[in-house]
Amino acid sequence: MNPAPKGASAPGKLMVAGEYAVLEGAPALVAAVSARAKAYWSPRLRGRSLGEGSRSPRNPSLPPEALIARTLAEELRAEVPHLLNLDVDDLRRSDRKLGLGSSAAGAAASAGAVFAFHGEEIESEGARRQLLDLAMRAHREVAPQGSGADVAAAVLGGVVQFQREGEAYQALSLPWPQGLVARLVWTGREARTSDFLAQIHRRRARDGAGYRRVMDALGQESEAFVHAFREGSGQAVVESAARYGAGMDALGQWAELPVLESTLRLIAELAGDAGGAAKPSGAGGGDVAIAFFTSEGAARDFENACERRASRSARAGQDRPQGALEVLSLRLGEAGVRSEYA
Repeated sequence: MNPAPKGASAPGKLMVAGEYAVLEGAPALVAAVSARAKAYWSPRLRGRSLGEGSRSPRNPSLPPEALIARTLAEELRAEVPHLLNLDVDDLRRSDRKLGLGSSAAGAAASAGAVFAFHGEEIESEGARRQLLDLAMRAHREVAPQGSGADVAAAVLGGVVQFQREGEAYQALSLPWPQGLVARLVWTGREARTSDFLAQIHRRRARDGAGYRRVMDALGQESEAFVHAFREGSGQAVVESAARYGAGMDALGQWAELPVLESTLRLIAELAGDAGGAAKPSGAGGGDVAIAFFTSEGAARDFENACERRASRSARAGQDRPQGALEVLSLRLGEAGVRSEYA
């Protein structure tokens, strides 16, 4: 007999391409990473469930997206007479977020935990599509300005081509191109996407034509990137990544934002020196960069360069956040939401 599910987990995300442009209807690529959010039910005490007497006890420490996702899942299935807990430590460094979509992963895991408690096979295609809808609704209640691409990665896993038009969206799974190698680098600086979007909207109100110009260019680069990825051309992806990074830089300069701040610029320089290209993964301003190469040897050269530069900065006593230029040991294309057992 299989053990009863203890809860569920969902992966964080890594934006491969399509930042900002996805908000204007362009296609984006997002990948699930091996760091996961875990949602689990409080254990029974002396044969009783925690919170017995309250059919669906609420944990006030749950983030809003996770709480809403749980509620929506219970409305669709049935209430759970346990307290739900959420662990997103794998998606953080100490007290700082890595920019890997912890809120979306938490929402997906929370909804998945409800389904799993009621005996649902949440790894099935049908269940995941239902969970995607629930987690997307929770996401839109809390962050209506977001694209929802991170939610798609958290639920479906793998690599997802994501595109939205108003409230509608498409999420298609894609294979990773043969011969394309990626490395993820943490800048050591936490960035807030909502702050960047707010500044862009303020700037747009003053210069709508300028906004249209930079976003049209970014949308074209996003389409080119997705095309190269789908065609399986590693070299074309590397070239597209360089152009997309330049497009994000142009957006930042227009919006008077440090989209490509100093550490992200340094990462792009080191990737170029190793024969690859790097761009921000997400809104920029910090968080994580993704670098692309067509060989493991080039990727290792890049890793070594990052390590040397970080060590040099530390010896010089430069005022840089601890962990800057840290190459993260995360895998891309990991499984989506899944049951977890005691």
